[in-house]
This record gives sequence, C-alpha cells and structure tokens, in this order.
Amino acid sequence: MQDFHWLLLGLVVVALVQRWRGSPVAPVPADAPFAQPRWRTLEQAMAAKGDNLLLLRLIAASAVIYGHSYAICGIGGAMDHISRLGIGYGLYSGTIAVQVFFAISGFLVTGAWLRRPDLAFFLRSRALRIVPAYLACLLVTTLVVGTAVTELPRAEYLVAPETWRYIWKNATFATDMQWTLPGVFAGNPLPNTVNGSLWTLVVELRVYVWLALLGVLGLLDTRERFVYAAALLTAALYAPFPLPMMPIDEFLRLGAFFLAGSAFYRFRDIVPFHGALVPLPFAAAALAHGSDGFLPLYGLGLCYAVFWFAYGPRFLLGFNRFGDYSYGVYLWGFPIQQLVAAALPVPTPTRITLIALPLAVAAGALSWHGVEKPLLRFKRRAAANAPG
Repeated sequence: MQDFHWLLLGLVVVALVQRWRGSPVAPVPADAPFAQPRWRTLEQAMAAKGDNLLLLRLIAASAVIYGHSYAICGIGGAMDHISRLGIGYGLYSGTIAVQVFFAISGFLVTGAWLRRPDLAFFLRSRALRIVPAYLACLLVTTLVVGTAVTELPRAEYLVAPETWRYIWKNATFATDMQWTLPGVFAGNPLPNTVNGSLWTLVVELRVYVWLALLGVLGLLDTRERFVYAAALLTAALYAPFPLPMMPIDEFLRLGAFFLAGSAFYRFRDIVPFHGALVPLPFAAAALAHGSDGFLPLYGLGLCYAVFWFAYGPRFLLGFNRFGDYSYGVYLWGFPIQQLVAAALPVPTPTRITLIALPLAVAAGALSWHGVEKPLLRFKRRAAANAPG
C-alpha cells in the first residue's frame, strides 16, 4: 500500500470513530471580519444567482481533447496553438485545462468543507463524485472497448492477467498506473496507451485527502491557520524528501493550483472582483518570463481569470440548463480519440478533434445521466438527513 492508501484508511477510521461516538458536526468558526473593502469582492459576485462553472469545465474538458489530438495523431513535431507560442514550462492546451480543473476543485471542495466540516460526509461526497463514473469507465473500456478492438483472440484477451490488472490496479488510484490492455490500440500512431488522462484523478484523490487532513486538524477554520498551513506546504516543496502522497513534480504543480483555488475561496470576501484586473497578472508573468517568478504569476492570473469567468458574465447562465457532462467528457475523451485514430486512414489533429469531441460529449451525457447524477442523490439524501 502507498502512503495515500494508509492516510485515506486513517481518515476513514477517524470518520467511523466520530460517527460511533455521535460527536456533532461543529460549524467552522467565523474569522474576525476585515474592514469592509471599498471594492466589489468575489464573495459579492458569488452572491448573485448562478455561475458559469459548468460551461467552464466543459470548455476545459474539450481543450484536453484538442491538446491530446496532437499526441494521438502520431505526426512528428505536431503542436497545438499554445505550444507554438513557445511559452515553455510544459504549457499547452491540455495542461492549462487541467490546471483550470484543479483551481475550480480547490475552490469548490474547500467551500464544501467549510459549510459542513463533517469528515464522513466529506469522504462520502468526494467518493460519490469521482469513483462511480471512473469505475464505469475502467470496466466498459476493458470489457467492451477492449474486447471489441484487441488484436488478440477474445478468449485469450479475457483470460490475460493484464486485462484484469488494468481494472484492479487503476481502481486503487496508485501512482504506478497501468496504461495498456493486451493488443488494444497496438497499431495506433500512439500505440498501446488506452487512457492517458486518468493520472490526474490519482492527484485529485490525493489533494482531497490533504484537504481533509487540514480540515480535521482545524487548519481551515481561520484565515490565519490557512496561511500557516499553506506556507508549510509550500516550504515542504523545497525539503529533501517528497511531500507525502505527492511524489511527482506534476502532482505538486496540480496540487499548487488546487491550493490556489482553496485560497481564493478562503479569502473571497477581500479578493477584488473586476474584469479589468484579469490581464494584470498575465502581463506581469510575461515580464517575468524565463525567471522563477513566471509560474506563480501565471498561476495567479489563470486562477483569477477562472473565477472572474465563473461569476462575471451573466449572459452565459443559460448553459446551466444542461447537465454536468465535463467529467464524463474528460474520462472518455482519450479512448474515444484512440478509436477515432484507429478508424481514420490519415488521423490528423483536426480530424481527431472534430470527430472525437461530439462523441465524447455524448459519452459524457450518458455518464452524467446514467451514473453520476443518480448516485449523487445519495449525497443529497445524506445532507438532508443530517442533524441540525
């Protein structure tokens, strides 16, 4: 077992003990209020009915598909439009989209904990949101897609240990994920990789556990404690040993965006909210390009732009009548792109994107209406039955 599994098990035990003892859920104490700012704040913008987060997440999931098309097509030197800008630092449409996901997640999940600091409810809610659709994707990819497209005889494919290891290994959210299924996509321009998007869910579960740890320790209760906790986590990045549960640099970068989103929520009552402020951090990042200051300034700009888009433009709210398809689009985008690449005589990035994107949206709709939305009713039922 990895450190993530031990820490998650420990949190589950703590949650069970709390329930057994019948300890009530204590509300998070309010901070001493700051002097009322003279500017409009993010909190005031959030008070208006509705937001654009569903649309923003769907755009981000679509950007991941667009970015992955350049790797999946197998054309040497093919780069998406953002890569061509030469920004560097590993930035392309896919990485930026995932950073958007993590900033939003940190913002929303922190708010969920502060509204109801109940460990058992928190763990159950996060599991219901992430795990069922993920397991459905693993099972259908292995038993339906894999069986249909494998180059091996079906009977041989179904008895191969690697086939069942793909489900079990990836279902544990371990860092050493399995990317291949026997004979599946073996002849593709990007051979053998079944779903290259799933690794970010490993990070997602880990930052949830980190947030739960901070919450149980009371480090989210006040702004002062939050700043101390954030400073300690940041300092740990420079320690000679890896941060628990976050052993890979890519994990740490995404964890930083999650932490930034969490900070935006914690300080929402003093964060100024105005569209004219959106370009300022990006301008500072451009001036700092090539230095250590670029990534923090870029990250600040991206997070601010995310929350301005979420709570600023009101004319986009009509999109909310649709379901939350973004998670399913993200889960199914990569294998659908691989299927499209296998079917096309000349798989170019544009062709892969134009064909795979609507198919992924359809898969996302099926995932939402068939798996995610029905199971989220258990979360709402638990919230409705909560004492107080």
